Amino acid sequence: MSEVLKPFYNPGPGDIIKDAMEELGWQQDDLAEILGLSLKSVNLILNNKQAITPETAELLGKTFSTSAEMWLNLDAKYQLRKLEEKPSEKKELTYAKAEFRKLMPVYEMKKKGWFVNDVSTVYGIKAERKRIFGDEEKAPQNDSMNFCARQTNFDYDYTLAYCNVWYQFAKIFAEKESLPVFNKAGLEKIAENLCAYTLEKDGINKIISDLHSCGVGFFVLSHLQKTYLDGAAFTLGDNPFIVYTARYDRVDNFWFVLAHEISHILLHFDHLAKGCLDDMDSSAGSELEIQADEKASELLHTDEILALGTQYRHYFTLDRLRQISESLQIAAPVVLGILQHYKIIEWKKFSNLRESVKDKIDGDVVKG
Repeated sequence: MSEVLKPFYNPGPGDIIKDAMEELGWQQDDLAEILGLSLKSVNLILNNKQAITPETAELLGKTFSTSAEMWLNLDAKYQLRKLEEKPSEKKELTYAKAEFRKLMPVYEMKKKGWFVNDVSTVYGIKAERKRIFGDEEKAPQNDSMNFCARQTNFDYDYTLAYCNVWYQFAKIFAEKESLPVFNKAGLEKIAENLCAYTLEKDGINKIISDLHSCGVGFFVLSHLQKTYLDGAAFTLGDNPFIVYTARYDRVDNFWFVLAHEISHILLHFDHLAKGCLDDMDSSAGSELEIQADEKASELLHTDEILALGTQYRHYFTLDRLRQISESLQIAAPVVLGILQHYKIIEWKKFSNLRESVKDKIDGDVVKG
């Protein structure tokens, strides 16, 4: 950054007026009479102790054959330079707050209780920046953010910085987890039986527990505005983690996201050190995302569901939906979600089958 040049001293409008008066041979009495101001007011203006009002600026312009704007600008610049010369805690705090809010939705995160320091103070902001990014001064650059994220070109208000903050918090929570050694064979067995878990009475908490047993961390961390995240998979040390946002509070969404993130771990373990953050609504994706989608579809028998569901596209009944569920041994809400995603069943149909997932997840798994 180039050095900002500052004047050796701070000239005010009064100094310019004095020079002009000296050249014209005027005294303060002369100027007071010309301007129609008291001698006291003129003295204050000449000593830069009284601000130049628009009316006074216009009179000075007429007096010295200049524009009124010149005197207003001179006074404004003089006052600003005076402020710059004074150290100010308020200025420092204002700058710190503004820069902090460019990186994250502070108000939303305060409501979630994610901060451990008081971010209404400079000290607290610096402490949080260090906790989140590892540095209290430097901000992460977009080209150095260490994760991959799927995003559509239509998400014009998508904010990469907010995604990075969410990911940093996910890692902060992951660091607190204690896990056994990762067992890939155990995860493969869970993946093979994924549909069976959807039918169990407490299948959601059962699969979370089984994931933990084979060294895969799982927790819920709500999404931040403008991130459009449904879930993430990443590694911390030698253990993989799955994070679910519950952005869509539906049981079928939980199983879709879980299948996708499990697929990332099984297929792309070596890539997960930098994380995969997923928006399940997005059709845009890298080769890794396409592969994870295909694997997730395989785990949830998507092709079979679509083949059976397409037959009844125009006359779908609840009984037929349940028949597909029973024949493929996968929960009816998941079958419904897949058929609605592929527009074989209208979204408004069978809404009584849609269930909240937040009510089914044990509270100790929800981090914020």
